[in-house]
Amino acid sequence: MTTVAKQQRQVINVELHVATFNIAGGQHPDLEALQRLFSQEHLAVIGVQEVDRFTDRNPFDMPAVIGGTQYTNSFAEAMPLMGGSYGIATFADRPLAACDATHFASRGEEPRVFQRGVYHVAGHDIAVYNTHFAFEKPALRIDEAAQLLDALGADPLKEQIVFGDFNMDQRHEEWQVLAEQLNMANGQDGRWLDTYMWRDATMQQFAIDNIFTSRNLTLSNVRTVTPILSDHLMLAADVGFY
Repeated sequence: MTTVAKQQRQVINVELHVATFNIAGGQHPDLEALQRLFSQEHLAVIGVQEVDRFTDRNPFDMPAVIGGTQYTNSFAEAMPLMGGSYGIATFADRPLAACDATHFASRGEEPRVFQRGVYHVAGHDIAVYNTHFAFEKPALRIDEAAQLLDALGADPLKEQIVFGDFNMDQRHEEWQVLAEQLNMANGQDGRWLDTYMWRDATMQQFAIDNIFTSRNLTLSNVRTVTPILSDHLMLAADVGFY
């Protein structure tokens, strides 16, 4: 391959605006404001955590209301709650294919889940993952990270994006279990962005939301989005494809 061909091969030909956001569903977030935020940020894919469907506290289909006519959604139940379901949801500006969900084998006070879907754009099939790790202790999160990495390694699609509230709240070194194999947005080049806005004496650091990609993709323009619509801030980034 010539030098020119190598340079052409490295040109990014697709860039997606993506985000992860724990919306604190139990705090009755403004769902129309969330939809406007997704649209204003021109987001293609969003991983969302703490989502209700038809619970007593939110007696409606929360993902459907947030998505409206602009975004499709895939909901994954982590557990039954208040007569309905509680879990996570992935939103996309086009249909997601092959959506499924897997419960983590380890379990703290709440069962946890990760979901997978396929996002197709410009000839690329991207495996899109979304998750919410346990908050109780690092040992649970290490087990969850290992199971998630096993799923990523076995995935036939090698272009991958992972969204989540990972609850890595004790020390930044917790992230290394994932960062050793994936590109990491929050913490990139040692730049940490606090995404949890409340303060908790049990937490040692507040950069707990993140976006990862497989090594064959790029992450840039990592940022928090400032409208206060939850006890977390949205974490957004741009993902580049060769």
